[in-house]
Amino acid sequence: MSSTPTSESSTTPVKAQRRTHLERTELSDSRMFEATEALILEVGTQKTTLKEVGERAGYSRGLANSRFGNKETLFLKLADRCRDIWVEEVQSVAGNKQGLAALVSRMDAIASYVNQYPDDARVMYILWFESVGSSSAMKEGLAAFHRQARRDIKRLVEQALDNGEIAEDIDADHFAMHFISTMFGLSYQWVVNPESVDIASLMGDIKRQMLLILRPTA
Repeated sequence: MSSTPTSESSTTPVKAQRRTHLERTELSDSRMFEATEALILEVGTQKTTLKEVGERAGYSRGLANSRFGNKETLFLKLADRCRDIWVEEVQSVAGNKQGLAALVSRMDAIASYVNQYPDDARVMYILWFESVGSSSAMKEGLAAFHRQARRDIKRLVEQALDNGEIAEDIDADHFAMHFISTMFGLSYQWVVNPESVDIASLMGDIKRQMLLILRPTA
């Protein structure tokens, strides 16, 4: 009996197992991002090196350097990856909600993000908070994120005002600033001492307080 393949079905599994260059690149990037997160949480950003990232991910010492060029670029891309996961969580939780319901869902999304992706959340906030004392692309990105977040909250408050869901004297700009400040303040405390900060419970308290402030008086 001949050992030479004689049918298309015998070669298909081999072809199916081959990854494209793009797939291999995405896989190696994902592994290096995971390795970077682990190192940041273990030894901090200062002691995390590109060499160790490549080795921890199971690749050569120089792959991380070849792929990202420097640690700042790696951290920037990692922060963007964590932020994208957060945005997806907001979209998943909020759906098509608008106004007050969408505003409340933002708080639910934060609690859900921290619960489901604690390492991503901690690393994202660590990278953001550490960038505050520098002049870097990370800091510029964080400032842009804050501005967009305030615009998003302001829009939801304005929708709630138009729908008559909240008190007419609520200032949308001021509320947006207070809201974002509260969310980041709580996140900061959680990053510093995660064992002592129950995000879900505290977010429930903040949500009730917020609704008391926003609801129109009878």
